Order: sequence, then C-alpha cells, then structure tokens
Amino acid sequence: MNRFLKSLVVMNSVSLVLSLFYVLFPGESAFWNAYGLLVILTLTGNIAASIIKPDQKKWSALYLVLSSAGMIGIMVLTTLASLDPADTASRSLVAIVLFLSLFVVGTLLAGISFLHTKRREHTRRTLSRQTEITPIKVVRITLRVLLGFVLLVGVFLAVTMVTSVSVGVIEAAVSPYSLFFSLIFLSTAGLFLKVSPFDWRSLKGMSVLLIGTTLYVVFALPFFSIPAMLEEAEENYTAAFGDDWQDDDETVPAFKELPVSLPAFFFGTPSGNYELEEDVQYYQGDSGVDEGLDLCFDVYTPTENAADLPGQGSVLIRIHGGGWNSGDKGPENFSQVNKYFAEQGYVVFDVQYGLNAARQFSGLLSAPDDVTGDFSVKDMVRHLGLFTTYLADHHERYDADIDSVFVSGGSAGGHLANALALGASSGQYTELIDTRITVKGIIPFYPANDLASFPGVGDAEELIDPALLVEEDSPPALVYQGDLDTLVEPQVTRDFKEAYVEANNSDIAIIWLPYGSHASDLYFTGVYNQTFLYYMERFMYQHR
Repeated sequence: MNRFLKSLVVMNSVSLVLSLFYVLFPGESAFWNAYGLLVILTLTGNIAASIIKPDQKKWSALYLVLSSAGMIGIMVLTTLASLDPADTASRSLVAIVLFLSLFVVGTLLAGISFLHTKRREHTRRTLSRQTEITPIKVVRITLRVLLGFVLLVGVFLAVTMVTSVSVGVIEAAVSPYSLFFSLIFLSTAGLFLKVSPFDWRSLKGMSVLLIGTTLYVVFALPFFSIPAMLEEAEENYTAAFGDDWQDDDETVPAFKELPVSLPAFFFGTPSGNYELEEDVQYYQGDSGVDEGLDLCFDVYTPTENAADLPGQGSVLIRIHGGGWNSGDKGPENFSQVNKYFAEQGYVVFDVQYGLNAARQFSGLLSAPDDVTGDFSVKDMVRHLGLFTTYLADHHERYDADIDSVFVSGGSAGGHLANALALGASSGQYTELIDTRITVKGIIPFYPANDLASFPGVGDAEELIDPALLVEEDSPPALVYQGDLDTLVEPQVTRDFKEAYVEANNSDIAIIWLPYGSHASDLYFTGVYNQTFLYYMERFMYQHR
C-alpha cells in the first residue's frame, strides 16, 4: 500500500506539471498521448486509493465528490464553450481549473495517507458508531439512496451504449462522453461505500465495488476500441480515395497530426483565429407556403490570407439536423466544427432552411417561429438551393471560391445535404443548386436517408431517399456513422454506399465509430469527432 501511495504522489505531481504545460502549449504527439494515458491511470489510481484506504475519510470523500461532480462539470462546461459560436477560446477556464484540482487533491490525499499512522479499522468504526447521532444516520441513508439511484442510472446508460436499445436523443449524451462516465460511476461507487456502514472488503462492499468497476470497464470500451477504429478508418479511406492522401501530411502543417489526442479529450481544443458574422438574411418569403419565412445564415471566415491555408477559400455549407422539424444553426449545429474549418482557410456557412411545423421528432431542440411552416423535403432543399444562388451572387464579399464547394450536415441535415448535391448532379433536379456553384464533395453525418416519410414532410421519392439519385459521376462522399446508432440505423449508411457501388462509383468511404450513437460527434474533442475530423480535413483538401 505504501508503495502504491508513493507512486500516486509522483504520478499526480507529474500529471499536474505536464497538465499546466499542455494548457499553455497544447499539441499533438505520441508524447502527449503517453501523458494522456498517465492522466487516465492517475485519476483511476486516485479513485482506487480513496476507496480502499481506511483512514483519511474526509480527504477520500472530498476526492470522490470532486472526481464525480467535477467530471460532470468539465464535460458540460467544455461542451458549452465548444458549441458557442462567439466563444473564440472554445475551452472553459473553470473546467481546466477543475481538472487540475483533481491532481492537487490527489497528491494531498496520497501524501497525507502515506504519512499518516494507521489506526485499527475496527476501533475507528466502533468509535463512529458510538458517537453517531440519528440525524447523521438519516443523512447517510438518504445519500445511499441517491447514490444507489445514480449507479442504477449508470447501469441503464451502459446497457444503452453497448446494445441497440433505443432511448431516443438521450443516446447522444452517452458514447461521446464515455470515458468521463467511467470515472464518474467508479467514483460514485466509492462514495456509496464511504457513506455505508459496511467495509469495502465485505460481501456487500465487494458487490458495490464490482458494479462500479464493471461500469468503469464498460464505459471505457470506446477508448479500448481506438486502435481497431483507426485501422479500419484508414483502410476504408484508402480503399476509396487511394493512398496519395498520406503524402499531404508532410506538406500541410495545419492538419491534425494524429487522429486522436487524449489530452484534448479532457481539456478541449482551443480554436484558432476566425471571424463570425451572424444572422445574415438570404431569403424572405412573401407568398404561398413561404409567406412569412425568414431564412438566415452565419458565416465563419479565416482571419489570415486563405491562400496560405489548406482551404484556400473553398466553401463548406453545413446543414443542421433535427428531424426536419427542429434544430437551428449555431450551437445546435455543433459550432466548433465551423470555427475549426474557418481557421483552416475555408469559408463556412451555417444555413437555416424551412422546418415542418409538426413536432414529430423532438421537443428538445428549438424550432424558431420564423422558419417553421408547412414545408416538405422538396421545400427544404429548394430553400437550400436559394442559398446557393445567394452565395453565387455574393461570394466575392466573403472571398469564397464557389468552384470548390462541400456540403455537409448531420442526421436530417445529412439527408438534405445528400438530396441537394445528388439531386443537382443527377440532372433530375438541376434547379436545386445554382449552376455557378461546383460541388466537390458531400460529407453527411449519420444521414437520415429514406426516413422522411411521415405525413407532411415526404413528397418526392428521390429526395426522400437520395441513394436513388446516385450516378457514376456523383460527387465523392465521406460518411460519419456510429455502429450502434438507433435513430439512423447503420444499414441506412450501408445502403447509401451500396448505391455508389452499384453505380460503378467507388468515391465513397464510411468512417465507422464503434459504440457510436446518434449525434456522437456532439463532443468536439471526443474520440469519434477527432477521428472523423482527421479524415474530413484530408478529404476536403484532396478534393477541393
């Protein structure tokens, strides 16, 4: 035990120093990933020490509370900073301080425990029982009930993450944050033991510890699957687009150096320089179904000369999801992706379109009144087509290269991106995209192809299922798909790729994310989104 505590003192101290250095000088390298592994081992060791050490109950309890509640705060605050379009830092200072405090308290816990003279456990427990008063017992019972409920929630979330049990949009908050949940629920099990009358070595204690350890391992499965995920991603991308893309890594310093950065998962990724103009109106309807419709976009542009950056002024059009009746540009369209590509020299447009007024999908997302109406899929792609005309008319204002345009979106937005680009390229819906625009690629995230068939939305078979529009010369596609998505089942994406294959078009690659749920790219620095961005930036550079 003493050797273990000595090791924890050293590991916490080293982790704290390297964390401070990383915050000031973030980077990507094998060294920093080794540091990331050290961080995970240190945090796990701190929790283990807090659980099994019989003395220093206050310090142990403090660490376990900080570990569980702090991890929740870190992932929420980092996500909010990432989603805020105007947050140029995209990282939360409070979250960083919370994270650093884990190593400070961990060092103190291990150090004090090492120096403290052991008392006999049965003497301490006897004294506690003699002096404990009824109100304290009531508080402890209440805490046990609450913590037991939290552990049950953990079991529920773990089951949903590793199976195809549908829990709706809740699944979006599980798999991208799974490593946080590993630490949260192990700490919760430790807290349960701290407020329980039995020792962790008893049968009851070992049962609670088994639940916590099992949740720790289950939620760590996406982390353990990283090597296999990266190997498959490289194989799929290379099979579709050749191996020349790897040569670009040496000539484009702005690219991500590694598909996954472990420190970034905890600290977030700072955004570089970009400019933002919000709520630019591109269409106002005054008659028919469009009467009262007011459609806007946000535009993210590079602050540096785009000619010196990978994007060189190419355009990325991003279309939000939300089941064709919810959602909006801005935070609900995962804004840091826009910041990231503007920093790389792309001109990024985050675009609204008309939403169907029926709220069949979800009340969790917003639906601005001035963009809702009796709109079908055909109307939605028509609205997006109107944006392309606006873009063609005003591209010089944004230094945007309309000869190099990429269309991307998630879920319903991914479906609309496919319908817009493939409808125009097929020749069946040539009016959809302005003829002055050249689409170089499609980047759909878990595209909801052939799912917009509920009343009031579906009205054109080929637009509902864009796979029917695929031809031999259709634009190349890079697809994001979680293999346990229950809202857009993986088979939908497989069918989309099969449509390319049947059309003798090999220019499509699917990046499969193991245990990935719907909207598992919600957390910008999650291992899924990091991996896809690694290939997305190379796909756009290769095809621009």
